[in-house]
Amino acid sequence: MVRLWGGHKVSEERLRPEDAPPSLYDDQGNPRFFADPGMDRFVAVMMNLAQEVWVQEERLLALEAEKSGQTVDPEAKVKEFIDRVFAPIREA
Repeated sequence: MVRLWGGHKVSEERLRPEDAPPSLYDDQGNPRFFADPGMDRFVAVMMNLAQEVWVQEERLLALEAEKSGQTVDPEAKVKEFIDRVFAPIREA
């Protein structure tokens, strides 16, 4: 299968960093999404923090479900969480 990535042809099922145009990576081989490298690091920190908060949210939901005997839709909860956490990005 041939896929295009930034105008480059890639002929494997999975895209690899070495297949990407060099402009997508910094000198150390880390992916670059923003012009300012500090912003890339900041976004990585925020994503890690969101992941940790979600783990706590899942634990709390499990405890509440165990105590009350009522379960909630996990897909709806994760969608609600993502919408709430990333709302400032969507507003821009």
